[in-house]
Amino acid sequence: MDPIIMAIVAVAVIIIIAVVVLSFSGNGKKPEQKENTNSSDKEETQKENATAKRFQQVLSDESLSQEMEKRAEEILTKYTSGSGDGIPEVEKLLEGDPNNVDLLDWLAFMYYSNENIDKAIETYKRALSIKSDNENQHYYLANSYFKKGMMSEARKEWSEVIRLNPSSKIAKNAQERIDFLNSQGK
Repeated sequence: MDPIIMAIVAVAVIIIIAVVVLSFSGNGKKPEQKENTNSSDKEETQKENATAKRFQQVLSDESLSQEMEKRAEEILTKYTSGSGDGIPEVEKLLEGDPNNVDLLDWLAFMYYSNENIDKAIETYKRALSIKSDNENQHYYLANSYFKKGMMSEARKEWSEVIRLNPSSKIAKNAQERIDFLNSQGK
């Protein structure tokens, strides 16, 4: 693969993460959004913060040229959760690097946050077929299955998270979700 394309893809991932982190930290919110603190806003903020933390883990090489960073930023800063913006651009980036697990992970998240759960499941599975030991992707694939009402598949993926790293925080969350399913008789 062309090193320039690989560099652009790496920069794109970094920029996506930076945008997510900045927007979820409140820096990109309008003042009236910050002042509204009802319980659903607090829940949404907690979800956004968890998402920001999740995508910090995919940061990679930061020593790329400013020109490439600018181009990737132009392509990928359109994304706003739930808007659908940015999805075509990430899909296009994947055409040049179809096995880029980080881009697949991001695209799966974008599908999920836009309520396109079927495509989220398909994309998480595609990423896991390339690198099967990513506990985060197993966890979010399980969440996608859960959202679709596919409880046995969700349970299987959460169990895989626990198997991969039993002492991690995400494994604890997975166990809590399995326990919830058990308490509901599902």
